[in-house]
Amino acid sequence: VNGVQCVRCNGAENINIRLVGGSLYSEGRVEVNYHGEWGIVCDDGWDDTGAGVVCRQLGFGLFGTPFHFGQGTGPISLDNVMCSGNESTIANCGHLGVGIVRNCSHSEDAGVKCSGPLDVQLRLVGGSSYNEGRVEVNYHGEWSTVCDDGWDDTDAGVVCRQLGFG
Repeated sequence: VNGVQCVRCNGAENINIRLVGGSLYSEGRVEVNYHGEWGIVCDDGWDDTGAGVVCRQLGFGLFGTPFHFGQGTGPISLDNVMCSGNESTIANCGHLGVGIVRNCSHSEDAGVKCSGPLDVQLRLVGGSSYNEGRVEVNYHGEWSTVCDDGWDDTDAGVVCRQLGFG
């Protein structure tokens, strides 16, 4: 593969995240992808600390504010998410376990507004899987490639973390 292949090496569960339903790319309902299936995070236990972990995981700054962005569809994947603030990903926060839900409905779908959003978006293009490909950056609405001069594993790790791959 020419570009980046994001893999988890830190022992965390294979949980990737995205924000859906916001008017900015740095806000929305928190959805997690576990083994290829997107699901919802319940807001039981959801607070500024958990929102901040999600924002950092996605590369949108240090802080986040819990917010509701309407009801999602599909399974509720995480319930009773409790973060201390030191976690690098939502997978490292305490929760009941993927797919274990006690008392949550889609009226309780967790969302976040991240503060200090970057004016840069990244994506991976042309890979054989969703977690690999050529790195492209969107700056002020225009997509372009990233030059590989001096590119190394450290740079690839930054991209993977910003895209939510841990």
